[in-house]
Amino acid sequence: MRKKSEERRQAILDVAAQMFNESGFEGASMSDISARLGGSKATLYNYFSSKEEIFVEVLLRQAGAQFDLTFASLVESDDLRAVLQRFGAMYLQAKLQPEIIAARRLILYHAERSQLGQVMYERGPKRGTTRMAEFFASAMARKQIREADAWLAALQFHGLMEAEWIEVRMLGVVTAVTAAKVRDSVERAVDAFMRIYAI
Repeated sequence: MRKKSEERRQAILDVAAQMFNESGFEGASMSDISARLGGSKATLYNYFSSKEEIFVEVLLRQAGAQFDLTFASLVESDDLRAVLQRFGAMYLQAKLQPEIIAARRLILYHAERSQLGQVMYERGPKRGTTRMAEFFASAMARKQIREADAWLAALQFHGLMEAEWIEVRMLGVVTAVTAAKVRDSVERAVDAFMRIYAI
């Protein structure tokens, strides 16, 4: 029974992903999704509480594995700078992907019109910042960087990583960033971060 339920849930996400790609978040309704799925809206609500929740699940399914792999690269090492550079390059390349940029634009547009922004923050950025903060707290305990607020350190590192590219990418000023440019900008971000938190 559980397997059948999970298959149904995945089918809903597959159909919803198609609808969001075709019509955008606003253009796709619960009624449209259920009609294409061949069921009722009641069936959808048995699995998801809202269209926002479905959208977040679709996005996390598409990007989740890559981000999980990225955060898994935050491992204890004697060479903290190398770990941060590897993580930063993986992270920034993922954030600059066209589908992630498109989803981020959509989320920002709808953030105050629905619960989409809050739900996405809890499921995405907040979880990522928490993992970075835990990593930095461990690095502080190992005396690799100075003692400070690990949550704030995570936010600052995040800001440094995104500083050169995210805004211009979100606004369409830049449409692509090469791996070499990502690597160079991450190196500058890591250098700035290490200067701030040097012991």
